[in-house]
Amino acid sequence: LVKILEYCDKLLITHQISLMHKNYESALEQFEQLYKIRTTHLQIMEEKLLPLYKSVLTEFPEGGKPLYFIREKKLILKDLNRHVRFLGQLVLNPGQVTLDKVKLFEEYAWLKDLLDHHDAREKAFLFPILDKEKLFSELSTFYSKLEIQDEVN
Repeated sequence: LVKILEYCDKLLITHQISLMHKNYESALEQFEQLYKIRTTHLQIMEEKLLPLYKSVLTEFPEGGKPLYFIREKKLILKDLNRHVRFLGQLVLNPGQVTLDKVKLFEEYAWLKDLLDHHDAREKAFLFPILDKEKLFSELSTFYSKLEIQDEVN
């Protein structure tokens, strides 16, 4: 799971480099891949990880309440959806879309902070509590469907 999150970090950086080089189609493809991995992970978290987490604990640590994970998921999805729509419009209608890279990269900094915070919450509270054998056997089929390469292009 940690490797998947690290891969997503690399994808975001590669996406930003593509934007800087005005290679908008590659930037869109990279962000769409990031979108697919992150949204799949968030779905797995809500449908598989949180129910396991809730079944193990009767009282949750400060900062580790299931509601916090769900709230972060909603914020992340809102941001990812907004960015993928914008990038799609940029590729489809480049003459009609204004690209303010400074503003966009500031928004990415906020998104990256949100993702890092969410990932840290998962690593600190969710992952250590769960029965790893049960977790990995149940989740391996979901994560094996994601197209993750050794290197980010």
